[in-house]
Amino acid sequence: MTLPAAPWVPWPRFDRRVYLLLLDDQRRLLLCGGCCGGWTVPQVRMTSGARYMESAVRFLDEQFGLTHPRFGSVYGFRQSCAGDNWEFDRVTAARVFIVRISDAEGSAIEQRSPTHARWGVTDLRRRRREIHPEGIVPLTTGYIEGWIPDGPISLC
Repeated sequence: MTLPAAPWVPWPRFDRRVYLLLLDDQRRLLLCGGCCGGWTVPQVRMTSGARYMESAVRFLDEQFGLTHPRFGSVYGFRQSCAGDNWEFDRVTAARVFIVRISDAEGSAIEQRSPTHARWGVTDLRRRRREIHPEGIVPLTTGYIEGWIPDGPISLC
């Protein structure tokens, strides 16, 4: 008896990612407006064997020149179940890391890339529907305002 062929899936499968919330000294969030037709936070798409923190550190160094990133104590995680997500027919996993940057580092990023901008809490709330992925604004404002506890949180 021959089993049916498995459906073809392009390799590598980018079903894991890290979202990076870069907050400067004035508590402004760094956003990228040059991709996806809207505003988004920097993100790293990962292959199966990659580690979240190592991928985030490498990305921050390569893309923004941040060689010693300062991660906040709060991080988020989300794990979908098969069929939960309309985008994928497989389980997806994501982590959200908060990274503290100085005002000078934020300015340097904006100067190198005109598609990046830093928004404060007022702008984030006012323009929340323009920011992807969904849920980034409440997570960011919750962290800035101090109502999210230290340690891991689930984004289910």
